[in-house]
Amino acid sequence: MSDLPPQLSRLFGPERPSFDVTLRGYAQGQVDALVDRLWSGRPPSAQELRGTAFEVVLRGYDQAQVDAFVERAAAHLEGGAPDTPDTPDAPDDTDDTGSGSQAAPDEAPEFDIVLRGYDRSQVQELLDRYLRGDPSLTAGELTGHRLATVLRGYHRGQVDAYRAAAANRLQGR
Repeated sequence: MSDLPPQLSRLFGPERPSFDVTLRGYAQGQVDALVDRLWSGRPPSAQELRGTAFEVVLRGYDQAQVDAFVERAAAHLEGGAPDTPDTPDAPDDTDDTGSGSQAAPDEAPEFDIVLRGYDRSQVQELLDRYLRGDPSLTAGELTGHRLATVLRGYHRGQVDAYRAAAANRLQGR
């Protein structure tokens, strides 16, 4: 059983969130303190969550992931967020690069290569099946397939966003 308050447990599941460490990111101790507070059973108000500022340091947590987590938690505390679990592999809607999720259904997408991302060969194999129109590939398999995280892999948020869009297109076939 999670120590997370019930209203947030439905959103984030029993697992504490994990964030990628980047060269310049939010101070890990500050983010961990906020997560601890959420899990304490006395979460801050949505306004206080949104007003939280973190110091940017070397080897800190990925800023986009933390910002997305904070926004989802705040929206849920206000009652405006859907009850979908947050996982480290969940699609990142904060893709500001314009690549990955915007590719046409029949074109191979281009993803950024990051320090820690999805194994490029695994991503390529899965997306090759999708782009070939493999009839045995289901939307659930496309989004549910666990991809290994490696050094110098594809940007996870971009890949997950593309996989989610591709799964929606598969369901419409």
